[in-house]
Amino acid sequence: MICSYCENDSIYHRKYSGENLCFDCFNKSIEQQIYRTISKFKMLEPQDKIILGLSGGKDSMVLLFNLIKIQQKIPNSPSIIAITINEGILGYREKNIRKSKEYCKKNNIEHKIISFKEKLGKSMDEILEIYKKNYLEPYPCNICATIRRRLLNDVGKNLGGTVLALGHNLDDVSQTFLMNLLRKDFYKISRMNPFLEENNEIYLKKIKPLMKIPEKEIILYAQNKELDFVNNPCPYKLKYPILRKRVQLFLNNCEEYSPEIKF
Repeated sequence: MICSYCENDSIYHRKYSGENLCFDCFNKSIEQQIYRTISKFKMLEPQDKIILGLSGGKDSMVLLFNLIKIQQKIPNSPSIIAITINEGILGYREKNIRKSKEYCKKNNIEHKIISFKEKLGKSMDEILEIYKKNYLEPYPCNICATIRRRLLNDVGKNLGGTVLALGHNLDDVSQTFLMNLLRKDFYKISRMNPFLEENNEIYLKKIKPLMKIPEKEIILYAQNKELDFVNNPCPYKLKYPILRKRVQLFLNNCEEYSPEIKF
């Protein structure tokens, strides 16, 4: 097919909008969506000190790539600091850390690696062993996410950050919303408001510039830009019957019949 916006061959059909997009128009549409999201929800100010959670995966790499481009257009803006959290899961995080270090070095980005072991005295593997020894059923994703978010916030705060940028895409946000709805956790739903700003000395303002971009489009964009990201799922996510996996499957099935469902 021909691209909906130029005479080039299409590489991607966007079901939810009916668009056919060539290589260049697709990439441009992703970048425009990121810029529009930042602008619409007033996510950034010119003098914000951005702390970015960098996992080495597709989402955080795409986010860092675009925030670097935005920052280059703003004179005298504070440098971005990337933080990678090492949970201490055997055989999982090592490659991500290496890729993150290489990318930050290549782009002159300050990079901090923070480990559970360093801050808590226990790795994630060791924390789960404690649960098992006490005959408790662990929910690794809940434990890990809570600790990881707090470390990103606290370390970012100590580094003088004003904003914490996270690479959550449309799939992540829609899954979280539905999970909170199923749990009747209306307080957490209210906290998902993208206009919400933390107004205290404890928490950084969180922003999610990729929140309106589907995961599969993030993957295609990262491949188009030849970003060297890691795509290895956490072994605990694969092993345990967590709610997010069930919600993800449900939404993906719904999307086959209603392409706009996640929006």
